[in-house]
Amino acid sequence: MSASTYNLPRVQFKVYLIGHPLGASWPVESHGAAFDDIGLPIAFERCDVPPVNFHRVMTALLREQTFLGAKIAAPYKQTTLAYCQEVSPVAQGIGAVNTLVRRPSGLVHGHNTDVAAFVRCIQTEGVKRVRTALILGAGGAARVALAGLRELGCARYLVGYRQPRRPAELSSQFKGIRRQMGYFPLQELADFSNWAQEAGLFEDARPIPLPPGDAQDDGIKRWNLLVNATPVGLPPDIGESIVTCPRFLRCFERVIDLAPSPEPTRLIELCIETGVPVLPGKRVFDLQAEFSRELWIKEYERRAGLAAAPTAAVKRQPVIKPRPR
Repeated sequence: MSASTYNLPRVQFKVYLIGHPLGASWPVESHGAAFDDIGLPIAFERCDVPPVNFHRVMTALLREQTFLGAKIAAPYKQTTLAYCQEVSPVAQGIGAVNTLVRRPSGLVHGHNTDVAAFVRCIQTEGVKRVRTALILGAGGAARVALAGLRELGCARYLVGYRQPRRPAELSSQFKGIRRQMGYFPLQELADFSNWAQEAGLFEDARPIPLPPGDAQDDGIKRWNLLVNATPVGLPPDIGESIVTCPRFLRCFERVIDLAPSPEPTRLIELCIETGVPVLPGKRVFDLQAEFSRELWIKEYERRAGLAAAPTAAVKRQPVIKPRPR
């Protein structure tokens, strides 16, 4: 679909990357190529913003007439909420946006595609429901995992944290499931894993076969999913893993490592070594990037449609503002 289809002038719209996902290796070119392949005049540009200049740079970008949207990465996903006149329920629910889109009315819409990507990644493995999940980490990635697992009907969550304030924050943010959530210091799991490896605690364990579908309890005590929602596995922690005992991973039906490393992390290598099904964070990363592109393309098409029918009435969207933090 091209601009000429709608008689829209060939204005070079811009979408910016703001933040630091995957460091310098983030594939900016893939987004630009995706727009070129379908003939849309949309340029995707990296915009490195020091925290001290974030407000000034963001304000300047939003004033540009050709600003179509932005990809928001760490550490600005929560800060950017203040610049949105509309916020999707998903983004509002986890208190973070990763995609900005400017409406034809000029309003800036904030969305979060991380949750949808997390859910889609698990569903593509044929999993319809996750009943129990152990989540390593209690930051932004953990919030994405909690929101996604809630959609997948999870009944029990166990969250490992480093900072003591995190349990209270998560319980306040996820009030609907807080009675189903338990917490433990993340260091305790690391210590246990190291001890189990040294003591050979799981040496005699046999591989646990996956139950077919939603089979009844077969007597094996295990969790459905282990989620690594920490940056362990990314620089500067390349080659590291919180879980160091490979056979302990057999207590889980599946593992998903949200660290979006282009190469297999140590946790992924341990899963492969022990035969535990594992989903790489790069797959989730690619899906959320694809969903963001779809939002920008849809918005471009809306603009093109309005250009083709300038007399059509534009329905004003309701303004949803984020809750004060």
